[in-house]
Amino acid sequence: MRYPPFEIERFFMRHEFSAPYAISASDCEPLTMDEILALAGPERREQFERMWLGYTESLGHPELRAAIAGMHAGIDAGHVLEVVPEEGIFVAMTGLLNAGDHVVAIHPAFQSLYELARSSGCEVTFWRARDGDDGWTIDIDELETLIRPDTKMLIVNFPHNPSGLLPTRADFERIVELARRHNLILYSDEIYRFAEYDPAARLPSACELYERSLVLGGLSKCFGLPGLRVGWLITRDAELMRACQDVKSYTTICGSAPSEILALIALENAEALIARCIDIVQSNIEVTRSMIDRHSDLFRIHFPRAGTVGLAELTADAGVSDFAQAAVEGAGVMVLPAKVMQFEGNYFRMGFGRRDLPHALEVFESFALDYLR
Repeated sequence: MRYPPFEIERFFMRHEFSAPYAISASDCEPLTMDEILALAGPERREQFERMWLGYTESLGHPELRAAIAGMHAGIDAGHVLEVVPEEGIFVAMTGLLNAGDHVVAIHPAFQSLYELARSSGCEVTFWRARDGDDGWTIDIDELETLIRPDTKMLIVNFPHNPSGLLPTRADFERIVELARRHNLILYSDEIYRFAEYDPAARLPSACELYERSLVLGGLSKCFGLPGLRVGWLITRDAELMRACQDVKSYTTICGSAPSEILALIALENAEALIARCIDIVQSNIEVTRSMIDRHSDLFRIHFPRAGTVGLAELTADAGVSDFAQAAVEGAGVMVLPAKVMQFEGNYFRMGFGRRDLPHALEVFESFALDYLR
């Protein structure tokens, strides 16, 4: 099977490690090895240093699966499959969808969330998030009109990348109830979950509410550990789990032994790592707010309610794709425009998780003033 170009990954392949400044990164400041090992207790540190570097269990380390389950109400280790985060999208879409199936997917979104379904011969209908006066919104009444008798899967992502949208609990429960009423597979990308600035706003995980949900999570974003490549799928539906396990046998087969132990250390210190992420993000939001306020004739933004990313709009008389290209070529600032995320509008993604964002914004601001005025 051939897949169309993964535009956002092509973009990052070109610029992520060559541009000295980034204002569009999606992760929180990654930890160093020293920092993560400093969090380990004596037994876990010895386990890491003495580990056997052979194949690991294909479903994932039993302790790690149990730790992941423990973060979710009513879930046990048997409901958890360890995956690389992107693999968790691939194995689900490949293992559960067939040509001719109808899929409803939130949009904009990470491209593989809908592209893999489309490449498998599914008909994909977008449920679009919209830029309103008071922030990004979704219309659940509209979602109900998009579901058809032949709809097999509903794909959602909250907290939402790239807008930072987070629905209310009542609205999320309406989404789950629609999936239940139509017996849909609810694929819920929750990779940014736990990074809610107000803990009271945290939604329950879809796997806690609905048996036929399939939840994607991982350590790449608010835990600051993208280099571990540790994620998970959670479902209480044995048939869905078996299908994902079968496809995983054709992909990574099993996880990385060092990454699994480091992931255990992270989850044993989850509260501290999440608090670290939120502190960085909230500080960077305030710095960004000041910059936007200084140049409200050039930019506007609805700041996210959760997660590490949000969408800014270039309101000046300039195309955002040309602006972004000039920024990286002329000032070494990586700016991710809407076109790369496959949606329309003069938007670019802001990433609030990196410690050096204030300095990157200084360079960005100087470039923008020269370019736009």
